Amino acid sequence: MNESVPLKGVKLLLITLATSMATFMMILDTSIANVAIPTIAGNLGVSTDQGIWVITAFGAANAISMPMTGFLSRRFGEVKLFIFATMGFVIASMLCGMSSSIEMLIFFRVIQGAISGSIAPLSQSILLRNFPREKHGLAMSLWSMTVVVAPIMGPILGGVLTDNYSWSWIFFINAPIGIIASALVFFLLKGKETKIQRESVDYMGIGLLVVAAGSLQMMLDLGKDHDWFQSNLILGLTFVAVLSWGCMIIWEWYHDNPVVNFRFFTQRNFTIAVIVMSLGYMVYFGSTVLLPLWLQGVMGYTASWSGYATAPVGILAVVSAPIIGKLVQKIDIRYILTYAFLIFSVVGFWRSTYNLAASFDYIMMPQLIQGAATLAFFVPLQNLIVNSVKPDQIANAVALSTFFRTLFGSFSSSIVTTMWDQRMEFHHSRIAEGFTLANHQISQFIHSMGNNLDAVNNVITRQSYMMSTVDLFWLSGILCLLLIPLVWLAKPVRH
Repeated sequence: MNESVPLKGVKLLLITLATSMATFMMILDTSIANVAIPTIAGNLGVSTDQGIWVITAFGAANAISMPMTGFLSRRFGEVKLFIFATMGFVIASMLCGMSSSIEMLIFFRVIQGAISGSIAPLSQSILLRNFPREKHGLAMSLWSMTVVVAPIMGPILGGVLTDNYSWSWIFFINAPIGIIASALVFFLLKGKETKIQRESVDYMGIGLLVVAAGSLQMMLDLGKDHDWFQSNLILGLTFVAVLSWGCMIIWEWYHDNPVVNFRFFTQRNFTIAVIVMSLGYMVYFGSTVLLPLWLQGVMGYTASWSGYATAPVGILAVVSAPIIGKLVQKIDIRYILTYAFLIFSVVGFWRSTYNLAASFDYIMMPQLIQGAATLAFFVPLQNLIVNSVKPDQIANAVALSTFFRTLFGSFSSSIVTTMWDQRMEFHHSRIAEGFTLANHQISQFIHSMGNNLDAVNNVITRQSYMMSTVDLFWLSGILCLLLIPLVWLAKPVRH
């Protein structure tokens, strides 16, 4: 690809639209299936636990393929790989929608996850290669909106399609998006392919990556359902993950053409950016997991109304995109990141004031405010990553950083759901200790419930989950404050 001749005008707008659509489609699919699992399991005649493999299969395959983006793009070219990944995703999606058994669906979800791992990293790389360097901040702002909006739209869209049409449509909807995105990239970037290098294949590295990423992702996805380290399966997966990751890091570090280039971590800014991105995203994603859990499980919201309450985060994110895009090119990005984490912290503490009587407006407002800081978190870190490597290494570096961000998102989901239940049990036991007939007020309350102990227990459980939710939101506020000093370990970027 000729970097000296970036696209302009309508072509630049269309390539931005195409890469964003493809990324949106892929990220959307990681969350859209979640709300449809009970329906899918019922229609295919299996238990919900078996249906969960629809999510696990995609996540594990995606985690394995994502770090290989750099190697594959050097071998086949970024444009060809992007079109192949996008169209492959479309075909696999159609096959998922037409599946008549759980085995078929899981098989095609594995293919869907494996083939799409390159989409997000290549979208960023293609954008940066075609935007003028002085507009790289704007490019990352526009792209980052997909990372913010897609996880929110997933549950809403998944619920609407499943309730009103069929679960198959959560997969069929990918077809027009993927076809349009692929066609635009094909015609706009014809003759602008990246340099192809026929380097030797690191088969050992690929094998270790498959085992390491696959076992770790499965451990995270299945841990809660198997009581974590009380299960021999989880212990076995953890042992395999630790051993294979250790072997892979050592092997790839000394290999001449590694599949996963861990030597990027010798760059100070790259290392700081990945650490801050991973830990920050873990806190951010944990809140996006916890909020619907609380709204639907405790407050009685439907999946759709839960989505409406969380959706406002996208409003100020969209409005702030051009502003953040310009600021990252003009001022020290450490100031922007500090602002982002301060807002995240305020939002966390604000949410810790929620109670069982919280109104829809009061729940929605922190989401709206958080949107003002979301791109101020994503965009500077993406800039820090791409400015830490050479232009021909962008796809590889972005793939590695995206892999760790996704991995810590999985960590977050597992940790939050486990801690939510554990803190509920803690508060439940503490509240229940005071429920004795010797306490006159408690005795009156039990009598007002018709002496129905099950109803009394439900009230205690609901209040315990509310207190657990407050605990976790308070913790998120503290963690965001603790991340600010890490930001200042990075060297300032010269614009």
